[in-house]
Amino acid sequence: MQHTLAPKDAPPIVGVIDPDPVARSGLRTLLHGLGIDVSTFDSAENFLLATNGRAVACLIVDLLLPGMSGLELLRRLRSAGNDVPVILLADESDVPTAVAAMREGATDFIEKPYVDVAVLKQVQKLLHTPPAHA
Repeated sequence: MQHTLAPKDAPPIVGVIDPDPVARSGLRTLLHGLGIDVSTFDSAENFLLATNGRAVACLIVDLLLPGMSGLELLRRLRSAGNDVPVILLADESDVPTAVAAMREGATDFIEKPYVDVAVLKQVQKLLHTPPAHA
């Protein structure tokens, strides 16, 4: 399944996969401010079950998910030929984990508590949207 973008007149869809409902809600609010449609999931398995081929412009994935980890999801997507950009978030990262994530094809690796600006800038870059003016 190759990554495909939504039609130009449709808002981009960003998938957020995080077991923490507060983190999911915060990222949804942050991205909605840019006019970005957000689909949230509490696990990699629920994301895979729910998408049914629906294209997402990028994914923001917590590294430590219940069941399949964020890194395992990244490996699964890449092995299936899906090149969707993936931003991995980690509570505590170490160099080997960050290196493994980048080798598996992660677009970025952001350590929590991440700064909202870092996530916004990366998503804007991936979606080719102009920065929001305050």
